[in-house]
Amino acid sequence: MKTLKHRFLVGLSVSMAALGIFFAVLISMNLRDQLVTDTERKASLVLSQVEAVQAYVREVLRPSMYELLPPDAFILEAMSTSFVTRKVMSDLNAHGDQFRYRRVALGARNPDYEADAFERAVMERFAADPQLTRLEEITARGGEDVFVAARPVRFDASCLRCHGDPAEAPRALLARYGDDRGFWRHAGELVGLDMVTVPVAGALGQIKGKTISFLSLFALGLAVFYLTLQVFFDRLVVVNLRRVTDVMRRYFPKEAGEAPRITTDEGEIEEIYAGIDALASRLKEARENIEDHAQNLERKVAERTLELGREADERRSDVALFVELLSILNLSQTRAELLVAALSRIAGRFGANAAAYECEFSGGGSIAWPHDAAPPPPPADWRRLVADGELVLADQAALIPVRTTDVSRGLLRLYFPADGPGPDPEAADLYRAIGQQLGIALENLDAITSLLAQNALLGSIFDGISDPLALLDSTSGIIMANAPARELALALCDQPPRPGQTPRLPARLLGDPDPDAAADAGQTTPAGDGPVFTTVTLGGGRSFAVTRYPLAASTGQSRRFVVYARENTAERRMLEQLRQTEKLVAVGKLAAGLAHEINNPLGVIVCYAELLRQSLVDPQALDDLSVIERHATMAKKVLRDLLDFARPRPAKPGPCDLGALLAGLARIFEVQGQARRVALTANVPDDLPLAKADASALEQVLSNLLLNALDAVAPGTGRITLSAAASGDRQQVVLAVADNGPGIPANDLPHIFDPFFTTKDAGRGSGLGLAVAYGLMRDMGGTIEVANADGAVFTLTLPACVGPCQEETP
Repeated sequence: MKTLKHRFLVGLSVSMAALGIFFAVLISMNLRDQLVTDTERKASLVLSQVEAVQAYVREVLRPSMYELLPPDAFILEAMSTSFVTRKVMSDLNAHGDQFRYRRVALGARNPDYEADAFERAVMERFAADPQLTRLEEITARGGEDVFVAARPVRFDASCLRCHGDPAEAPRALLARYGDDRGFWRHAGELVGLDMVTVPVAGALGQIKGKTISFLSLFALGLAVFYLTLQVFFDRLVVVNLRRVTDVMRRYFPKEAGEAPRITTDEGEIEEIYAGIDALASRLKEARENIEDHAQNLERKVAERTLELGREADERRSDVALFVELLSILNLSQTRAELLVAALSRIAGRFGANAAAYECEFSGGGSIAWPHDAAPPPPPADWRRLVADGELVLADQAALIPVRTTDVSRGLLRLYFPADGPGPDPEAADLYRAIGQQLGIALENLDAITSLLAQNALLGSIFDGISDPLALLDSTSGIIMANAPARELALALCDQPPRPGQTPRLPARLLGDPDPDAAADAGQTTPAGDGPVFTTVTLGGGRSFAVTRYPLAASTGQSRRFVVYARENTAERRMLEQLRQTEKLVAVGKLAAGLAHEINNPLGVIVCYAELLRQSLVDPQALDDLSVIERHATMAKKVLRDLLDFARPRPAKPGPCDLGALLAGLARIFEVQGQARRVALTANVPDDLPLAKADASALEQVLSNLLLNALDAVAPGTGRITLSAAASGDRQQVVLAVADNGPGIPANDLPHIFDPFFTTKDAGRGSGLGLAVAYGLMRDMGGTIEVANADGAVFTLTLPACVGPCQEETP
């Protein structure tokens, strides 16, 4: 035990001694570096002061003295940088104990400042390296350790007056030093150096003393630590080692034996070694036993892994079979396709060489696989097996009922090779699951087939509806539409949809607010869950009766609508014409009665007025009588218009040359147009067909329209256009009278052809002109319509003469 303790303590002491020496060297190096740093700063400060003094003399004092003194005068004490620098630095360090400053040169005027051997060696280093501007290092000089900081001295142009050609030097300088030394220098020449020497021997001795003191204190501490560690080692290490040996004897008595304790110096260690050897032997034996058990366990795990692998493969095959059945359902169109594909997959999964399916519905029937195979007939009671859901696993056959939860659909039969193992009884649940899955697939196929048939029926009904019918989303996008709805959507779209884009029905067709649409009838049912009925008139005069049925929105879906539109343009026009005709008939009867009752009194008034004119002489009375006659004549004209309106002359069937008629009207009204400064233009094509119309009646209609146009346009800027054209099939002739006036107010358009309706001022129109024109066009089999397009536009449509049509004579 003493050997172990001594080895430990000696090794630790050597390590601590090495650590102490390392720290002593580290401290010595650190103190030396600190000394060098401090000395460098002191020397740099001295050299900086030297540079400052020399710069002041060179740049300030010397130029000022040159200005004050005569040209040959020179004051050494004020104008020489070397003299002033030496004087100042000597006064700062009179004793020379802090530093020694020398400014030396080669060939100096004053021999006291000639460079010695050490200083020449430094100058040689500056000469060898022109880039070297300062030298700082600790070196030995004269047997003493000193810190040297030096910088080179090179003359510039300002120094050459005193150090260049002696003939140009100041006389005072020559008188003092002569012309032998310090001359013939040139600019940039290395002539000397400024050197600061700082003694460091004392400081280095102090560093050595401090290092030795540290080593002494460290050795003393190491001795104290050695003694303390020896005491603790006995109490901590030795005692615990003995406890370890006791543990070895207690747990391994057989291996430890009953031999007495070894009392040599290394007895405890040997005893511990013996115990650990016994422990290692036991561990080796235990490891061999564990390896043996591990080999057996690996074999069992491998066997179980193979078994689980086979089961996993079977489960994967089962899952793949169910997935294939779903895929077959998606690809099959008929029950036969589904069963043929399913039988081959099921037979392949279970290793059967033949399969058959007996259908319980549709009068029975059987499907076998392979096609050329002839499987045995099913048992006589197979319907009972299916009804009871009984699975039968025979030696070489498996009878599987195919059914869903509450419906029996048929019997699946699998036949296995005679030399094979036959059906697996442990797979009974799988057989039942296959039967149930096949039943679900057949049920889904029947449901899909029925749904497709109903969908085809509904589609044929949907497409067979001649009116537009569409299913829309909340943004009026078409989800489904029949052919008339798609044609209408394309016709009303401002621009055709891009490929793949869903066309939309315009909002104006659905009855929504739109500037281009005018709703003629409001909603008969308020907005909500009920249908909405709306009549909508689109541009071009087309009219639709629109019914919009809202559908209940499903979860996560937007609101949808069914829109049904029935075009009632012809009906509306017929009703408007009928309404207008009824108005004309009623007003005609009234006008005929009024004309008959008023015409006779007016005739008496006119007759007696003529008699009075023959007997009157007073001019005032004659003027009054003229007023009576004028107003009576106007009343008779109104009555004549009423009679023409009530009993129009029968229209002649034509033919009528519209080109000649329009040209004559243009010439007649051109005079009035020029008088009012209104431009009148007639555009008539040369190949315009003849019209089936009464020329005089048509002239009356056009004259009325031209007079109204002249009253509507503004003088100076007014413009009236007469135009004619044939329809595309040349079955009709279309005339148009357009002006650039203010147009007709939208509220007045529905009443413009009503009798006695006029927009002119009182006394300027009777309101019968357009009503008479409407009646004449109706009698000729034509139409007259009005619209606003940068003014009023009246459009007249007449049938063209097709075949022989001659104008009748009265």
